[in-house]
Amino acid sequence: MIDLQTFYAGFDAQVREIVAYGYDHSPAFRRRMDAAGLTPDAIQTAADLARLPVLRKEQLVEIQRQGPGLGGMLTVPLSALRRIFQSPGPIYDPEPDEPDSWRWAPAFRAAGFGPDDLVLNCFGYHLTPAGVMFEEGARAVGCTVIPGGIGGQAQQIEALAHLGITAYAGLPSYLKALLERAAEQGHDPRSWSLNKAFVAAEPLPPSLRALFEEQYGILVYDGYGTAETGNLGYNGPERHGWHLPTDALVQVCDLNSGEPLPPGQTGEVVVTLFRRDYILVRFAVGDLSAVMEPGQPTVIPTPRLVGWLGRSGDSVKVRGIFVHPRHVDEAIRRINGVAGYQAVVVREHHRDDLICRIVPATDADATELKTVVEQALYDALKLHCRVEIVSALPEGARPFVDERTWE
Repeated sequence: MIDLQTFYAGFDAQVREIVAYGYDHSPAFRRRMDAAGLTPDAIQTAADLARLPVLRKEQLVEIQRQGPGLGGMLTVPLSALRRIFQSPGPIYDPEPDEPDSWRWAPAFRAAGFGPDDLVLNCFGYHLTPAGVMFEEGARAVGCTVIPGGIGGQAQQIEALAHLGITAYAGLPSYLKALLERAAEQGHDPRSWSLNKAFVAAEPLPPSLRALFEEQYGILVYDGYGTAETGNLGYNGPERHGWHLPTDALVQVCDLNSGEPLPPGQTGEVVVTLFRRDYILVRFAVGDLSAVMEPGQPTVIPTPRLVGWLGRSGDSVKVRGIFVHPRHVDEAIRRINGVAGYQAVVVREHHRDDLICRIVPATDADATELKTVVEQALYDALKLHCRVEIVSALPEGARPFVDERTWE
């Protein structure tokens, strides 16, 4: 297994090249460097990147609003891109015109996906890049893909029952819902050809992995990434921890200093990409993790992240979508007739839900208010939330609470 310092040193040449290229071709990156008092000569190694302050999601939103070319982050015209996606913020995620630009092929290959597999891809295809991102990765290893998306479970179950689908890609909670609904409709998922799954975008508790494997015979691998960065880690054959990719620099950094941390210490995930069309260097994705302490040799020799350890800010991930308390508050405050509210994230039967408890004003129509709040939250979060009308909230109730546990 490669030790962490040696692994990061392997990126030195790529770091030098992308910093020099970005400084010359991306006005937004040049401004960041100049503000830090740096020139490309100051950053010759991956370790030198710590001299550049991290770029946070809130800053990325503001930069992209500042002018053409996504605020000067792009080095190519918009017409040179294959697609442009939008993730919450909003942040615009450009896709270059090249295969598997999100770099998920190694993850699918490690999970045993290949040319003989027919994959039902149940990541979302609307605006956000997940559906296309994982389809491209599966195609890159030779799979045939059914673009299932989220929803339309009846048709997806029919396809699973009749087409000989061998593999699934999507949220683990969605796979569980599909299997349970199929059983309710009289199908026996154990008789299907489905034997493997690659899941991401939400935690995979050991109990849920065991359910898939013991009850349904589906071998499950999981991975980690974001809409802005693509693949940031994935299971090897041991299915313990996420192997760091070799085509992007993924570091765990101190929340205050931005310095990379040694194995075993929890910090913020910070990513540098080496794509030249869109300069994204020292980007803090907002998640907490740690690099695993050295241990037994693994088939894939790269260091591993221990897993997802929370958010560095107030945002939380619900069914694969980041939800920030401020966005909930802004949506609710625009609605007349709300005397009070509390948003609560819960996890029931391995599925996340956001419940918004609304106290109506005395003159408000509760039924109408419920409908208005549901639509406002969906418009703001792109997430269906459960709205409950209550007469009062507990004294001292916080406006946003995450009650999930991950046993």
